[in-house]
Amino acid sequence: MYGSSNTTVQAPQESAGERAFKEQQAADLAYARNKQIAADKAEEERKSRLRATGLKDAGTYANIFKKQLQTGALTPERAKEAVKKFQETYGLEAGDVSNYLIDIENYELQQLPTQRTTLTQRLFKDLLGREASDQELKQRLGEIEKSGGKLDLDAIGTSIKASDEYKERVGGNYYENYLRTYLGPSEKELVKGKDGAPDWYKSTGKYTVSTIGQFSPTLDADLEKTVGLKFGDLAESFTGSPEEIEAMRQKMRQRDEFAYNSGLTKLQGQIDSDIQKIKNKGTKEVAEISSKSNVYSSLVSGFWS
Repeated sequence: MYGSSNTTVQAPQESAGERAFKEQQAADLAYARNKQIAADKAEEERKSRLRATGLKDAGTYANIFKKQLQTGALTPERAKEAVKKFQETYGLEAGDVSNYLIDIENYELQQLPTQRTTLTQRLFKDLLGREASDQELKQRLGEIEKSGGKLDLDAIGTSIKASDEYKERVGGNYYENYLRTYLGPSEKELVKGKDGAPDWYKSTGKYTVSTIGQFSPTLDADLEKTVGLKFGDLAESFTGSPEEIEAMRQKMRQRDEFAYNSGLTKLQGQIDSDIQKIKNKGTKEVAEISSKSNVYSSLVSGFWS
């Protein structure tokens, strides 16, 4: 018969090295945990400070975005993106910027169409001296929509300056400006406006200038017979191209020069003729005096002989 017995097994004893290792592990874990807690706290404090800065500056940045929106530098979509990026950068809640997004949406729906129309009309007024027609305005606003909603006034201004109407009003080049200064305004012809624009007047390239005929010399009847020419009456004005005007003025200069020279030649001939008459008369008088002197000498000589 077998009897029962109790056997006690003792756990192996932990060495000093093992205890030291475990203690070091616990200390490392505690250090890492405390470090993470400190880091998390520091991050929360940083986010809190950043958020506080964002809340404080949100109104200032929103005004900047609004001004850029009003001037056309930002489209409504880009303005919304800028607000959302500001929200993300400063760790703000959606509710912190919701009012600014609502302002942009209200501006886009209520004020932006009027602003675009006003600025476009002002540009037409500045460059062409008139407002855009309904069709022109519709075309320009349609181009804004195609470009993503950006109001590019420079592009609109460039398109206006490329038009014949602008070139005619302002002067397309330095030569035309020179002609306008030298010859005065050119003759105009009516041009039918396009896209609902009003009719306007285009230069024909012809200019009307005074001939200043009242200051030109004329030939009297005797001189006309002498030279075999008869000058017609000059018109008070002449209309033609710059080349035709210059040719006309050259002919007038030649005409005036001929008239002056003819008059001077006749005058010189008259002077020479008068001088010759004086000379002839003087010679005759001298001969008569000499003859009489000879007669007197003969009489005196006969008296004393």
